[in-house]
Amino acid sequence: MVSTSAQPRIEIIDILRGFTLLGIVMVHFAEQYYAGAHPESHMNFNIKFLGDDIMMGFIGIVISGKFYMIFSFLFGLSFFIQLNKSDASVKFFGRFFWRLIVLLAIGFVHHLHYRGDILTIYAMLGVGLLICFKLPDKFLLVLALALIINLPSAVVRGVEALNPVKQTEEQQNPFGGNNEDNEKYFSTVKSGSYLEVLKANFYEFEFKYRFQVESGRIYITMGLFLLGLSVGRKRIFENWQLHLGGFKKYLTRSLWTILGLVLFAAAFFGGAELATIKLPDIVLWLVGGFLFDVFNLALATIYVAAIVVLFQKEKWKPRLMQFYEVGRMGLTTYLMQTFFGVLLFFGIGFGLLGEIGVLTSIAIGLVIFTGQIYFSKWWLARYRYGFFEWLWRSATYLKIQPFRNS
Repeated sequence: MVSTSAQPRIEIIDILRGFTLLGIVMVHFAEQYYAGAHPESHMNFNIKFLGDDIMMGFIGIVISGKFYMIFSFLFGLSFFIQLNKSDASVKFFGRFFWRLIVLLAIGFVHHLHYRGDILTIYAMLGVGLLICFKLPDKFLLVLALALIINLPSAVVRGVEALNPVKQTEEQQNPFGGNNEDNEKYFSTVKSGSYLEVLKANFYEFEFKYRFQVESGRIYITMGLFLLGLSVGRKRIFENWQLHLGGFKKYLTRSLWTILGLVLFAAAFFGGAELATIKLPDIVLWLVGGFLFDVFNLALATIYVAAIVVLFQKEKWKPRLMQFYEVGRMGLTTYLMQTFFGVLLFFGIGFGLLGEIGVLTSIAIGLVIFTGQIYFSKWWLARYRYGFFEWLWRSATYLKIQPFRNS
């Protein structure tokens, strides 16, 4: 979501960002902006019939965990574009650091309304880009891939397996949390006042960051930032027409990777089942987690490569350009989606949390996103930036920036 108007925009990057926001709105509306483990009294509250179950399976396999990868990759890529045009001056690093602080403030307010906020994570991890920007190309790429496949979590789990200690129920299941807390949070979101929602989300910061570390999501996101920085150095997206062969190659390789992962998983886990071998939890976590992370990366790569390849086709370019404006104002689009989600599902709005199923929720989300496409076209025909992009930019420079198109 880092952008600038001082140089011509790279259309394909904004298109990818807009496409990513489509996946994000589908995931968030499927979850009804709850972002966490369901309490036992309302388990699977968004599943009303078989179609909802099927759709959740589709979301889990095809969308969830993939689109945030693209979003994070684009953040690192955009950082390089800004860095490159500034000649890596000391002034740029100070300004970018301040820019991250402003983003942290925006994210903090966003988190108070929606605990699934990603902006606070981006703001803090963005400092890693400033630290790593001078790393040699090969080392940077190796570090990025090690983080993306969640190697730090694998090491931690391995050490814990060798040195087991007694854990509380909540420590054993860090992703689910304590059911009593889950029940209380659901009740607050469903029927609490505005101040009660803000207070509840404020206290969710600890669980949020514990989840990020325990799941390894924080390492994966940092790895994607660095991968974006690495790819940016090669000017691949600035000159994407010259690299179409490479994109086609990665598209094919990723398809074969997914096929290989499926066959390996079937042989490994199916073989153990047939041989009546009970695999240790650490093996299930390490192997299953590795396969899942690589699958997500491969599918995300397919999406990116497919869009780039299709973009050069005459009949596909105008279709994909529909994502351009909504991607240009990605921060505003993202925050607007939360506004509508909270309004629809929380008790401070229409209170539809748990009242409708996944299919209905996603249909509403798609209608909202379609409206955002038309709204962003209308808005950017009149203004230089999305509202929150303008606010972010003005706060970064500590000066009101030009807003209206001349």
